[in-house]
Amino acid sequence: MFLLGKIKMLVIMTVIIGALGFGAWKYYQYTQQQILIYATNAAQAEQAAEESNAAMEAIKQDLEQVQKQFNEVSQEFADAQSRVDTLEKKLSKHDLGQLAQAKPGLVEKIIDKAGANVMRCIEILSGSPLTEEEINVTKKSKANNECPGLANPNYKP
Repeated sequence: MFLLGKIKMLVIMTVIIGALGFGAWKYYQYTQQQILIYATNAAQAEQAAEESNAAMEAIKQDLEQVQKQFNEVSQEFADAQSRVDTLEKKLSKHDLGQLAQAKPGLVEKIIDKAGANVMRCIEILSGSPLTEEEINVTKKSKANNECPGLANPNYKP
């Protein structure tokens, strides 16, 4: 009986050690599986962060471009407003109705020339190329006074 008790004890110890070994092996497999899942998630998160950073960089560049274009348009608008203000000041100094009654030929000539200049400005804005004469203007009387920066780029008043 003594031998049977020792065998029984040995079998019980073997089963306990086997169960602990099996549990440790299952725990090892589980942790390895979790590590693989975490590594995959980390790689996806890193890729998403890189894509997000690239998108943010593209947005910054677009914003800089928009801001640059806005500044250019604002400057052009300010220049146009300045020309309008100058024209208003010039026109407010003269009573065109009275001048037209007193000297209709002169007023007609001035208005016709200004109208032709405005039409040429519109043509240039529409894509018409500048002529040699417009490029090489040196006299104020030959310059387009309606849009001098556009029609006569080399003329400095």
